[in-house]
Amino acid sequence: MTRLRGPRSLRARLFAGIALTLAVSTVVMLAVGAILTRRSLDTDARQALDRQVELIVAQHAASPLPAGQTAVGRFLATEQERVAILLPAQAELLLPADAARTLRRQGQADGTVEVRGEPFMFAARLGSGDAIVLLRAARNQSADWQPFFVGLAIAALVGALLTAVAAFLLARAVARPVSRVAEASRRLAEGESPEPLPVEGSTELRQLSTAFNELSDELHRAQDAERSFLLTVSHELKTPLTAIRGHAEALADSVVSAERAGEVIEREARRLERLVRDLLDLARLRRRSFDVALTATDLGRIAGEAVSRHTPQAQHYGVNLVARVEPPAGAIADAGRTLQAVSNLVENAIRSTSEGGTVEIVASSGRIAVIDDGPGIEPADLARAFERFYLWERYGVDRPVGSGLGLAIVSELAAAMGGRVTVASTPGRGSEFAIELEAAPVPEHLAYARLT
Repeated sequence: MTRLRGPRSLRARLFAGIALTLAVSTVVMLAVGAILTRRSLDTDARQALDRQVELIVAQHAASPLPAGQTAVGRFLATEQERVAILLPAQAELLLPADAARTLRRQGQADGTVEVRGEPFMFAARLGSGDAIVLLRAARNQSADWQPFFVGLAIAALVGALLTAVAAFLLARAVARPVSRVAEASRRLAEGESPEPLPVEGSTELRQLSTAFNELSDELHRAQDAERSFLLTVSHELKTPLTAIRGHAEALADSVVSAERAGEVIEREARRLERLVRDLLDLARLRRRSFDVALTATDLGRIAGEAVSRHTPQAQHYGVNLVARVEPPAGAIADAGRTLQAVSNLVENAIRSTSEGGTVEIVASSGRIAVIDDGPGIEPADLARAFERFYLWERYGVDRPVGSGLGLAIVSELAAAMGGRVTVASTPGRGSEFAIELEAAPVPEHLAYARLT
């Protein structure tokens, strides 16, 4: 069995809804207008009859009928009206009972009455001992108000047509921006780049277009960042893999010693491990799934562990790695996440520091900083230092850099622990990257042997 379905498009539904509302309103307006017009015309007709009968009464008072004629009554008629001059008792027989009583008590009455099955409007008065009744055929009254009804119907029809046109234009004005957004969304989902939507129309439609444009821009930025990231990953993966394969082949051909090949393969494997770790951290950041367990943490212990972890790397680059603790060096933090963030800072500092230079980890109350005496960063770049790939794009050609993700991860980790990151640098004299956290006293059992 096939079910009939209504219009599906927004434009059709708006037009149908407005048209239905218009039809109901028009019918109600026409009915109410007809009733009010009919009532107004009836009232005017009765008032006209009252005025006419008053004139007749006045004329009859000036020229009363002879007594013999009054006994049998006198009737005058035109095409539209009839006048009856009767005795009061005869008038009461002609009129309805309630009108007769009103005439007897008040000397006047009006209303409707049927004479030989035909409806009449009447107005009756008592004057000079006689009752004067003026009657008008109701069909004439109907003929009087029918032109008004026709006029109402024509006016309602013209109004309906104008409103239908306005409803169509309104429905199109509302539906067109929504259709544009739907079409642009479809193209965006298919991988195309639709043009920005015009921001026009009502406040809600303007907000819809603006929201889509912002969504499209954000998606394009994300795609550009992902594209840049993939290029970076390709380069970062290619270099150590090429070195590992080359030394493995050289080792198989006995071109290099096993010790030398092992050193290179181990070093490049660590580079791969670092990059994979950055990839996993980035994926977690996108899912907003960094878990932190905030407790009272000794930042001095973090500094010592970072030194122990990165001393071999520092020795490889010929860089001195030291730690300095300024007690009390407590903070509310996640020890593992803080060590992860500091490790990223230390790796960057070691790579950017020249041979014979120094990288210092300084722990104090609610703050841990990594200071190097490398080439530094230009003042114009400091505000964007923690953006993904920014420093990599600015300095990747001139100095050894990582994957371009480390500093962004440090910023995200600090924010997850309720802290923030700062950077200060002087070109040619070095940089200081710091993580600032909420300060807190450190329990004695967590205190770390202070480094000097």
